[in-house]
Amino acid sequence: MTDRPPDSEVEQDSETRHHALVGLHAIAGAFGDIDPEDLPGFRPSTPGTALRAVAEAPEDEIPVSARLAVLHDLAVKDFPHYESHEAEYRLLAASIAQPNGLDVDQLLDDLKESARDAVPFRSSVTGRQLPHQVAAFVGEDVCTIRKVEVGGLIATWIFSEFETDAPFDHVAEWVDPRNWPQWGPMLFKQMNIVGGRGPVEISSLGDDHWHGIFHEEVQLVSRVNTLLHCDYWRDGGRAAGMTYELDLSLDSQLDVDRGFLSVNDVGPVRRVKALKIVGFTEDVWNGVAHMVCPFWTDWVRAAVEGGTTSTPRPPGHTPSEGTGSGSGPVGETFDAWVDFFGDSARTYLDLFGDVASRATSGQYSASAWAADGRRYWSQLAKDWARAWSFSLELLEEVTEQGLDAGFMPPGAPREAGRGTATAMTTPAAAQPEGTLNAVPGLGEADRPVCSDLVSIEARGATIASKDIVVSVEPLPDGTYGVRLTTTDTSVPPGLYVGDLQSPQGRTIGPVQHYVSRATGVEGP
Repeated sequence: MTDRPPDSEVEQDSETRHHALVGLHAIAGAFGDIDPEDLPGFRPSTPGTALRAVAEAPEDEIPVSARLAVLHDLAVKDFPHYESHEAEYRLLAASIAQPNGLDVDQLLDDLKESARDAVPFRSSVTGRQLPHQVAAFVGEDVCTIRKVEVGGLIATWIFSEFETDAPFDHVAEWVDPRNWPQWGPMLFKQMNIVGGRGPVEISSLGDDHWHGIFHEEVQLVSRVNTLLHCDYWRDGGRAAGMTYELDLSLDSQLDVDRGFLSVNDVGPVRRVKALKIVGFTEDVWNGVAHMVCPFWTDWVRAAVEGGTTSTPRPPGHTPSEGTGSGSGPVGETFDAWVDFFGDSARTYLDLFGDVASRATSGQYSASAWAADGRRYWSQLAKDWARAWSFSLELLEEVTEQGLDAGFMPPGAPREAGRGTATAMTTPAAAQPEGTLNAVPGLGEADRPVCSDLVSIEARGATIASKDIVVSVEPLPDGTYGVRLTTTDTSVPPGLYVGDLQSPQGRTIGPVQHYVSRATGVEGP
């Protein structure tokens, strides 16, 4: 009988293989300018050693899909070091081909062709013979990364959206955080409920609706341990979703960890979204978030098991775009009000951004503008009495000159602030956070409305219907969806659910809106 090695040795071997996979993606250029060797704790290995380590890893540790994906990344770079490491390359290819009854040479040729022609690998000879979830998204981009700010902290926005004909029940199980280690073993090492045998049932929005605190352990370069506040909700076979928020960073590595998953049945396919916003305590580790895509994508692949076709879609959820200081009317206006009132002017400029967005949406009347103006200036007056008399002058100016009047404080040049409303509602400037929902059967001329949106979290915060802006937008496939934004800046982060309705009150279908409280930031 062979003695089982100590747990520490098993974990060390696992980490070595994980680092080998990271190293191969780095050789393939998957991380851009980020070199994992610059990160504390990373153990590099030669290309041949790394190829062999990944090829010989247990499948429940490095799945076949992950091996195929890294081999495709290497094919994009024409298989670096192939002449000196042909045996190791073929060994890795064999670990994919042989369990699936494929020819190694055909697999390597198909990978080269997919990489050369920039076409999805799933359309190749071997790609069509592999299980769908193994070849899905190989050679396709289903992972969007950008820099954001959350509560003054820098974080990374990682987002995926796709359509799949995989069964709804399976995708809903993939959304359930209790199943993440099963579907994403490279990324999720554990996801265990804390403080009881199971989650706490809520059942206010459906029969399968619960809350729980989980101990999550994920593998990036090193292990990261957190307590996550999670809520899960399912609406029969129509929709399911979950949201999570950092409760405690057990090893003090994270400042931000929030996001959501959702799936909606939209006829012949399911529309799936996944968002993670992560910010590290030490800046050096924020680069690690940019290395997560290969591991994130392999977890996403697990969602399409049982399907026959899955297609990445352009991101239908975006963070708000900041109105911070800088050149142009928005920056000039913000800087002027900061000088006049101090840093708390940010709150009121954000309120103005909400008003400007609604004003240009086509669903905002002059009377509503006046009412909001009085409400916001009244609030302002409570904080700074000297603002009230000036607000009356400004409202008169808006009446005469429209929304692009110079929204500048007393004593500041008016011209510098003209065009602020327009600037704040252009694609390159301030935009509120929005969620695009696919809606089967919706037409360009339809003018649906949204019910109140209720948070799936236990506290059940609500976004009132009157504070939700619904706009109809075309989708890439020629159908239409609705983008939801909210003018309510007071609601907490989380996933909010409700129904889309016709103007006559007929229910069209379920919709969701995630509030992240993240703001887009320019730069790498």
